[in-house]
Amino acid sequence: MSARVAPIRANNFADLRLKLDAATDEQLAATAAYWAERTGVIASECLLFVQAEITCRQATAALVAEMRPPTRWEAK
Repeated sequence: MSARVAPIRANNFADLRLKLDAATDEQLAATAAYWAERTGVIASECLLFVQAEITCRQATAALVAEMRPPTRWEAK
């Protein structure tokens, strides 16, 4: 049985941004789910921060994959 990952808790927006930077993918998913269930301006702002971090990580992963050198079979 896998342990449930807790969402990130923060004292303010700056603290949330710092914690998002160091969070695992599982923590990001848990935090996104947590804020998606909430209503209000603060919840929507926090959800935007989490979604932006997820998007940034996906874009970085795609860029890294694109920059990898070709294998010797692909180079022909």
